[in-house]
Amino acid sequence: MELVEVVVYTQDMGRATAFYRDLLGLEPTYESEHWTTFRTGACTLALHSGSEAPDPTFEVADADAERARLAAAGVDVTEVREPAPGLRVFDARDPDGNRFSIESR
Repeated sequence: MELVEVVVYTQDMGRATAFYRDLLGLEPTYESEHWTTFRTGACTLALHSGSEAPDPTFEVADADAERARLAAAGVDVTEVREPAPGLRVFDARDPDGNRFSIESR
């Protein structure tokens, strides 16, 4: 399992995008009103409109198999969704209730 994305929620996408792009010098790979991503090496920094806490995303070879494994172990998991062609994602919660995502491509 490899950490591939960290999501930071923002109330002001324009201000947050300008900060990470112009002040920190990160290169945007995608920009929109609700979702902006930056190349940071092995891990992507993603800005998301909203006010939730950050949730890390881990990449695995097979999201469906990993979801089944975690569910069998009693982990709280969501259904697998496909937000983009070829991308399969589900969310889960750790023992403290913190959300994280698991994806496969």
